[in-house]
Amino acid sequence: MRKSFVREKRVYAGEEFMEVSLFTRTVEQEKYAKGLKGGRKRKQKVSRPAQNNLNEKNSKRYAKLLIHANFFKDDYYLTFTYDEKHLPGTPAEAKKHQENTLKKLQRLYKKNGIEMKYMWFTSYQYNDDTGFIKRIHHHILLNSGVDRDEVEDCWTTGRGKKKEPMGRTQARRVQPGANGIDELINYLTGQEKWENRQWKKGQKRYSANQNLIKPYETKNDYEWSLRKLEGIGRSDDAGEEQILKRFPGYRIVNDPKPKYYDDLGWYVQYELMKINERGKT
Repeated sequence: MRKSFVREKRVYAGEEFMEVSLFTRTVEQEKYAKGLKGGRKRKQKVSRPAQNNLNEKNSKRYAKLLIHANFFKDDYYLTFTYDEKHLPGTPAEAKKHQENTLKKLQRLYKKNGIEMKYMWFTSYQYNDDTGFIKRIHHHILLNSGVDRDEVEDCWTTGRGKKKEPMGRTQARRVQPGANGIDELINYLTGQEKWENRQWKKGQKRYSANQNLIKPYETKNDYEWSLRKLEGIGRSDDAGEEQILKRFPGYRIVNDPKPKYYDDLGWYVQYELMKINERGKT
């Protein structure tokens, strides 16, 4: 029986983006994991980081997977800012503005017969003694299908003659670049939520509705040998040729850097994007 083996873990985010990780596992690790989880499934959803155990890296990664799975070319990317009159005094007040705006958007999409999908990111630095260090603002990813002017009109307060904008609204179409929408994703997932000079523990970087397509993962423990993984780890190209041969129709969009851990062995992760018929994603 094998004492150790190489696991290939794939994480699918929609139809175009995939993470592939190669790493060493031991039989003892598997026995322990199966004892805790009651066995393993071939295909399972990727768990969202627990609310009481969020860390920056995992939170950003899961947000990135959700964006890749749900938002595409020509969807909306909006920025909502405040004028002096409507600038909230606390993050809690800004949260109310967010909730009211989402209700308006939901009514708008329902009226047009379209299921709304969104991810909302808020950025601020706040201090109880001095107030805002950095002006609060919001970003939202939103599926298209309704008039963009009507979407922008939801960033308002009041009704009828008392209706007025709360500040500036900028709505743009999502336009993928050479590496898809990674540049936009990195910007959105880097939004800050600091209070009293510290990141709020347990504070998500974003909010989203429940109908988003969730990423899922699969595992294969028989494709790679320890020798092959070591060869990838010591190669000059991080095994690019072997990976692209195994996943035809994809291209690598990150800079994979194999790492060796004395107690675990080699580990390497690839981010792959499907190539469309024009050779671009």
